[in-house]
Amino acid sequence: MKNMTYTQAVERLEEIMNSIQGGGMDVDKLAVALKEADALVKFCRSKLFEVDEEVKLLLNELSGDM
Repeated sequence: MKNMTYTQAVERLEEIMNSIQGGGMDVDKLAVALKEADALVKFCRSKLFEVDEEVKLLLNELSGDM
């Protein structure tokens, strides 16, 4: 997952959700899919937090220049 982009992670989450919502997934695969989805959500949250912090930093720098 380290080389995955935010967009790729979201697309994979969508694939997992579509599979789950389709109802054809057996219990063993469901457990694995949910674990993967959990890891992907944590990855996406981390990416969003990083970007949020970078934007705040840049905005602070820009407002300081004025």
